[in-house]
Parts: sequence; structure tokens; C-alpha cells
Amino acid sequence: MKKHIGIIGYGAMSKNITINLIKKKNIISIFNKEKIILSLKIYNIKIITNCLKKFLVSLPLLKIIFLLIKTGKPIKKIILRLKYKLSKNDIVIDFGNSFFKETFLNYKIINKKFIFVSSGISGGCLGALNGLCCMINCLIKDYKKMFFLLKNIFFLKNKRFSCCISLGFASSHYIKMIHNGIEYGILQLISEIYFILKIFLIKKKKIINVLIKWNLTDFSCYLLKILLNILLKKKINIIDTIDHKGTGSNTVLNSIKNNININSIFEALIIRIISKNIFLRNLIKNNIKIKIKIQLSIFFEILKNVFLYCKLLCYIQGFNQLIKISKKYNWKINFFNLIKTYLNSCIIDSNILFYLLNFKKNFFLLNIFLKCIKKINLIKKFILISIKLNFINFYISSCYNFLLIINYNNYNFKLIQFERNYFGNHILKFI
Repeated sequence: MKKHIGIIGYGAMSKNITINLIKKKNIISIFNKEKIILSLKIYNIKIITNCLKKFLVSLPLLKIIFLLIKTGKPIKKIILRLKYKLSKNDIVIDFGNSFFKETFLNYKIINKKFIFVSSGISGGCLGALNGLCCMINCLIKDYKKMFFLLKNIFFLKNKRFSCCISLGFASSHYIKMIHNGIEYGILQLISEIYFILKIFLIKKKKIINVLIKWNLTDFSCYLLKILLNILLKKKINIIDTIDHKGTGSNTVLNSIKNNININSIFEALIIRIISKNIFLRNLIKNNIKIKIKIQLSIFFEILKNVFLYCKLLCYIQGFNQLIKISKKYNWKINFFNLIKTYLNSCIIDSNILFYLLNFKKNFFLLNIFLKCIKKINLIKKFILISIKLNFINFYISSCYNFLLIINYNNYNFKLIQFERNYFGNHILKFI
């Protein structure tokens, strides 16, 4: 028997998920606000409509609907329209990057009129075609009802589907938010590493050879493979700015609100904001080329370690934020399953995740992080070289400063507290 599913929205991700589902002999009904024209016979699509009533009538008695539309108001509007048109057993899954607090409100709006499931997906448009990594929060009994359909879009490797179930309203959207925050950090780190490779190696072929070697070791990660693919293509000139959709800033703002340190991700966000200030960046430009003599083999060994430890710090800070917030909201998250879900299937997939699988209460207590602290001088050497070259390294410097505070008692926090107390009569805590 063919499975029938409803999809609301027809953007880039939705198109590829539709193709993926049709390849696996599913029947699709599509609702989209704007009119779209497709051949029903070729694509095995039952209906394509901008009429919600026709869309719902085309679906079977037990309806499973994927929401693949813009987050925020569009999600809220469609949920209000579906509220009195669906039964208690019907399932609606929000696959967007909805802010977790908005998802909380959406649960209240629905008021159990139908089963509402929030889910974060990772893997991009290619993942939508070949298999996505999915973070989903729902009751096990509801998951069993929809697994027969969901498994069609999951990434599958070694008989394991890349899906992690969490318990607690909106928990999956929070997990996806942290996932995206980590992604911000790793992207910034890779750009800084690439730039310094470019300074020393100059030729693209040499950089590609280094990255190929790195991708065969513990340094391998999905985003590094993407860089390799970009370098193998012809040069395309694009604007030298970075956009962001808000998940990174949501991660940082939530960390500030809850007094959680994620300085590496914060720096990655700040550099995106600075990049948009074209006027200031073009005001004064000094292109002074500085050359320094250095033994490349030793330097690249330093660079590899800097890349490993700074990347590790980004994951650790992100996951520790997730631990603290899950306790705050009493969410049940199996971190072992979550990290295993990320392996080989998502944007932040990395060999470094293997080191994080067997943590207990805190990722900072892992042996690999304790080893990272001892290697702080390698990061220091890298920063000294980059200063001589007038090289900008927001992310790496931020990681170094964090490790300095952990390693050495050379920052007088007490002084700031004394001054606050002097003009504001704040409470002083004595030893």
C-alpha cells in the first residue's frame, strides 16, 4: 500500500523532500500559497493547490502533514487555519527553524485539537534528497504512528536512522538552534584557518592538498569537505559579507539570558554583523603585505592542533548550553543518541564527535578537553604569528582568551566587583 502525505509549502527544501518521498513510491498532496504548476502524472502527486480545503480533502483519514514554510507568523497563521479542520489523531510536524518559545505558544494555540510535533532537520538541500538528520520531540506512541513515513526522509547508515527523539515541548527546536549556533562557530573557524593557509601556500592546489590530508584524519568534518568542494570549482566573485537568519543570534541571546558562556559562537555572530558594515570597512584600507620566515611543516602542525582544539571548544560550549537549558525546562535528551545522530548525516558532522560520545555530566570534563588546556601554548604561537601578519582571528583569539582564564589566575574579577560596589552599593561576597 502506498503512503500518502501532505506537504504545506514548496520552497527549496520542500521540493527535494517531495522528490525524495516520490522516489520511495509515496503519494503527495501539496498546499502552497502561490500557484505552482507540476505534472501530476510524472511526479505522482495527487493534488497541487492553493486551496486549503481541497488539500485536506485529498488526504487520507489519518492525516500526516509536513510544515515546510517560513517560521514565525506564517507558521502561526497556518496552525490557526488547521486548528478546527483536523481531528485529534491527525499529525502536523513543524520542520522549520522556529524559535523554541514561539513553538511553546503554538502548542498552546493548538490546545490538543491535533497532534503537533516540532522537529529540527539538518543536511541542507542535498540531505533533503538523500536523507536528513532529524531532531524530533514527541511521545513515543505518536512517533510510532508516523515512523513508517518519516523513515523515508531520514539518513540511513549501517541500519541506523539518523533521528533523535527528545521529550519536552519545543525541545527539538532548541536543539536545532544550538546546532545552528555551533555551525556559526565552525564556519568562522574554517574561514580563519583557510585565510592563513592562503597567506602561506598562495596556490589553490597546495591548499587543496592540505585539506585532502586533513579530511582523512580526526580533523575531518562536513564543513571542511564543503570548503574542499568550493575550491575545486571555478572562482566566482561574490559580495564579501555574511548574512544570518537569526538562529545564531537566538543562541547567543539565550545564553546571555541564562548566564551561560558561549564566547566562541558569540564571536562568530559578531563578525557577521561587522561584515555588513560596508561603509566602515571601505573607509580606510591598508593592504600592507608582511612576510615572515617560518618552517611550514612545524607551522602546519600548530595550525592543525589550533583547528582541532578551537573546534572542540565550539561543540563543548554549545552542548553544555543544551544541558543547562534541558534541566531548566525538564526536557529529556539522550546526548549519546543525539551525537550519534549527527555523525555522517548533518551540517555539523565531524570526527571530533566521537570524542564527545562518552561524556557524563559536563563536556568540559572530557579527557580531550583537559588535553586541550595543556596545549594552550600552541594556540598562543599561532596568535603571535597572526599578529605579525596583521591577520584577523576573532574566533581563535576568543578561544585562547577563554583557555587563559581557565589556565591562569591572571585576571582580577574582584576589581570590577569592588568598583561596582563603590558607585552602586552592590553586595560584596567575602571568602
